[in-house]
Amino acid sequence: MKSVLPVLALAVLPGSGDSQADEQLPRVLIIGDRVYQQPANEVKKELKTKVDVVYATLAPDEVRNSETLLQDLDRLLGDGPWDLIHFNVGLGDLVYRAPGMKSFRVLPRQVGGVRCTSVEQYEKNLRQLCDRLLATEARVVWASTTPIRHSSTNVFELGSEITYNKAAKRVMAEKKIPVNDMYQSVRDLIDMDRPASHGADPFFFDRKPIHSPIVKIILTQLDLR
Repeated sequence: MKSVLPVLALAVLPGSGDSQADEQLPRVLIIGDRVYQQPANEVKKELKTKVDVVYATLAPDEVRNSETLLQDLDRLLGDGPWDLIHFNVGLGDLVYRAPGMKSFRVLPRQVGGVRCTSVEQYEKNLRQLCDRLLATEARVVWASTTPIRHSSTNVFELGSEITYNKAAKRVMAEKKIPVNDMYQSVRDLIDMDRPASHGADPFFFDRKPIHSPIVKIILTQLDLR
C-alpha cells in the first residue's frame, strides 16, 4: 500500500516498556491501522507519567485489516498482561486491491480492483477479534474508522466507512465494548469537502492532531481523570 500510506517513525514493540518505572503503570496497547501510529506516539508522550502506552507496530509495507489482525493477534498481544486494549481495523478492509495476488497491492476499482473484505466478513472477523481480546481480561475499547474523502488515488470508495462502522457498532453493542467515536471526532476536525492532499486520503487530517479522544477514553476507562 505504498501509494497511499505515509512513512512515520515506528513506536516500541508490544511487551516492552521505557523503564522499570513503567512496569508499575497501567499498560495500554493501541492496535490500529496506520493512521494510529502518530496519534499513538502523541498519546504516549501526553500520558507518560500515568500510563505505559504501546503501539502495535506495522512493517513498512504491511496493510493491517481484520483478517491479518486475526492471524497476527497473538504476537501483538505478547506476554501481557494489558490493562486496556484500544483497537481498530477498517481502512485496510475497505481498500481496493489487485485480485488473485498473494502479495497485497492496491488497485483502483475502475481498473479491476476488488474490496479487500466484504462487510459480512468484516463483521464476522470483528466478532472473533472481540472474543479473543476480551479473553485477555483487559478492558477493551473499539475505535470507529476515520472518515474517507475524495482523493486522486481512488482506491477507497466515498462513504464506505459509514457502512462498515455500522457493522462494527452492532458487534460492539453485542459484546458490550465501549466505542471511541474517532469517525465523528475526526469529521468535526477536517473539511470533508476538501480533497485530500497528494492523494493521501484517508491518512491526511489537514495537519490537525487526532489523539485527544484516545487520551480521554484511556483516562476514563482506567479511572485516572
